[in-house]
Amino acid sequence: MSAAGSVVSRGAGTSTQAAPYRCASPGRVAAVRAAALQTPPRWINGIDYLEVAPSQKQLRVVFVHALDQVPTPPLKRIQVEVRGGSRVRDPAVTGIALQGHVLTVDLATEGDFSEYVLRLVAGPGSDAPPDGIDPALARITFRFKVDCPSDFDCRVEQTCAEVIEAPPPIDYLARDYPSLRRMVLDRLATLMPDWTERNPADLWVTLAEALAYRGDELSYYQDAVATEAYLGTARQRVSVRRHARLLDYTLHDGNNARVWVAFDAGAGGEGLTLQGCDPGTGLDGTLLLTAVPGLTPAIGVRAGTGSGSATSAGSAATEGALRTALAAGAEPFELVTPVTLFPAHNDLRFHTWSDDECCLPAGAIDATLRDDDAARVRLMPGDLLLLEARAGDTTGAPADADPHRRCVVRLTHVDPAATLVGGSRQPGPVRRDPVTGQAYVTVRWGETDALPFALCLSRRIDGVLVRDMSGACGNVGLADHGLSASRADRLVPGARLRRGQRSAPYRLPQTEVRPLTRQSRVRAARADGSAGPPVLIDPMGSAVSAMVWDTGDARPALDVRTEGARRSGAASSWTPQRDLLASGPMAREFVVETDTTGAAVLRFGDDVNGSAPADREGLLARVRTGNGARGNIGAGSLAHVAAQAGDVLGVRNPLPALGGVDPQPLEEAILYAPQAFRRQQRAVTARDYADRVTEAPGVQRAVATRRWTGSWYTMFITVDPRAGTAPGPAGTLDPAYEARLAAFVESWRLAGHDLEFDAPRYVSLDVALHVCTRPGYFVDDVERRLLQVFSADRLSDGRSGFFHADRYSFGEPVYLSTVIAAAMQVPGVAYVAPLRFQRLGRPAAGELDSGRIALGRLEIARLDNDPNAPEHGRMQFQVEAGGTS
Repeated sequence: MSAAGSVVSRGAGTSTQAAPYRCASPGRVAAVRAAALQTPPRWINGIDYLEVAPSQKQLRVVFVHALDQVPTPPLKRIQVEVRGGSRVRDPAVTGIALQGHVLTVDLATEGDFSEYVLRLVAGPGSDAPPDGIDPALARITFRFKVDCPSDFDCRVEQTCAEVIEAPPPIDYLARDYPSLRRMVLDRLATLMPDWTERNPADLWVTLAEALAYRGDELSYYQDAVATEAYLGTARQRVSVRRHARLLDYTLHDGNNARVWVAFDAGAGGEGLTLQGCDPGTGLDGTLLLTAVPGLTPAIGVRAGTGSGSATSAGSAATEGALRTALAAGAEPFELVTPVTLFPAHNDLRFHTWSDDECCLPAGAIDATLRDDDAARVRLMPGDLLLLEARAGDTTGAPADADPHRRCVVRLTHVDPAATLVGGSRQPGPVRRDPVTGQAYVTVRWGETDALPFALCLSRRIDGVLVRDMSGACGNVGLADHGLSASRADRLVPGARLRRGQRSAPYRLPQTEVRPLTRQSRVRAARADGSAGPPVLIDPMGSAVSAMVWDTGDARPALDVRTEGARRSGAASSWTPQRDLLASGPMAREFVVETDTTGAAVLRFGDDVNGSAPADREGLLARVRTGNGARGNIGAGSLAHVAAQAGDVLGVRNPLPALGGVDPQPLEEAILYAPQAFRRQQRAVTARDYADRVTEAPGVQRAVATRRWTGSWYTMFITVDPRAGTAPGPAGTLDPAYEARLAAFVESWRLAGHDLEFDAPRYVSLDVALHVCTRPGYFVDDVERRLLQVFSADRLSDGRSGFFHADRYSFGEPVYLSTVIAAAMQVPGVAYVAPLRFQRLGRPAAGELDSGRIALGRLEIARLDNDPNAPEHGRMQFQVEAGGTS
């Protein structure tokens, strides 16, 4: 640094050589000086160093020799150029001045912080230096901001990097057989240059290919293990299933569909029982098919199904018809429950007791059916009954019948009921209408199967009375999607996946064409109200409960047995399980796993968790195929049954099939499984107990209160039961109902907490309204409609009354505005004014002015308006006729 400004010199490490060299000891300037001292002297000039003036708009370029000595032609402005810069590019040279060794260069502007180059050229557009200027010293690199404050040395070290030896060429991408083979052969050619043989029969080539094969196998195994080791990267369905199971999440493999089926029995089908599925294996139900053009409704009996006797020729014809139907795209179904056919049950009519223009209202749980002395009705409790509309409500034409007004109910009471005598049904005593002499049968079904809509039985249309607009059918059964194989196939064990594996997996080749049936299972309710283990069907459950299940409870429908064990008397059957974690060492159980292609594989135990098949133990498997959303057929799709032509005249499904679900996608399981363990399965706070009890059957809402009772805490749970769940007398809960609730919440109960269940505190209301009617309406009719709307019962159209037991729950206030709004919607009401709006039996506390009756945390509003129980609330209307228009 000099007083004149910043100095850039060769000592600072700046190179001015023509060649792109980096030298630790620059010596060109000394060489130029030494050339002038030779004899004869060689006068060559060049740049020694450069100074930047404080203004940064002037440069002082110091040369080796005086400028008046060399070059002979003096330098001109156009021979001086400044190039470079980032933000300020190529500052223009406005003038130069020569004095001794110094060339002063004036610039139009100062530069930025980047590097610049000052060079001397012969002329514009030329890169050659002027005559007499050394090419190596004709340029110099500098910075305008060298004089700016800095914590570092302004000299920049320029060193040449050391040469790093290149590693031997290794192709890390060589992981398959062709690339590994090429790499080994290349290595051999390097080690043995004289070896040029490439014949596959050569020993060295054979060894190279053997190494490449083994390397390819190891590479795949490493990649597979690394990929399948984590839930987020696994690609195989089996791997994702096992990872999810560790997180208590079940990856389901789909579910088959269920559908109600109605049969039209022929004369030969009197008392014929169509076989249902085996409850253990889910196989061998009576076969049903969707419609195929040109195929008769009854296609004969399949051999080995047990649904009747058949000749070998008939069985062969049935199998041929089945193959034709499946090739045409028919979907197979099989009966879940056995159905006993009677021609008299094909068409059951309602008995209306000489009344006309009748309907079976919504919510009905009983009906009366006509009987016939010639063809007696043989219904029994537990039978299924189809109720359906058979004509349009407005036209009376069968083609206009509403297909949505169909439902199936399970009978709980029949009078007179048929009895079983020698395995056959015998009709009960005849019940007759004492007026008309018509034989009849009274049937009843449960509250769960209550009719969800109204059925019109008879109506006068255009002055003509149309009867039997709705009817019933008794030959009803439940079927599900799938086709049982006619014979068992021998299982062939696959290769053991790892060393020391006790048993090899067994692949089911039938599932490579059609998916294995995952049969729906329902949970039968125990006596305490809790759900029992999954079963194929609950014979005592309602028809509604037969169509409600959890996909996680689905089980594979197949029968696996040891070959020859039945003849020897040894245990032969193997039972499928969801997993083998709870299986003992002697348990003959297995797990069905579905791979990515959809094929099923049987995995047996290891004699620790589940028994392993013996080395020479032959296994036979008979499977059922057909699963997923393909089974969700529409109403009226089924048209064929495996039965004799004279036994069954027709078959149909009045309702669409439900519940068919395809296997769960892997992406969904990978997303949901990490959150599965976050589900709370214990009750700690009062809110936890209330939420758990609310999930119990028949509970609308629950409120829990935690109290210290002397030595421990007690959870007092106040329960609001739904309508139909009768509480005990005097505002208490029925002991049996309370015991069911206690059993339901027991698995969540925290140790040290006692449970007590209480009935809610019902608050009876006293409401009175003044109502004016519209012109043309009778006062009595309007009042009757008002009493119906504000009743605590279920209305004839299926709606609930305003003060129905399920409308209000704990702490929910009753607003006067909603009461007036409901009254104004009644036909014929023109004006409503409140007269009383308060609690019954208590003085008014401003409820009428505030427009609401507030209730406490454990209180529920009640207004039954029952004259037999006036203490349960009353509703009065003061109705008067309005003015004429």
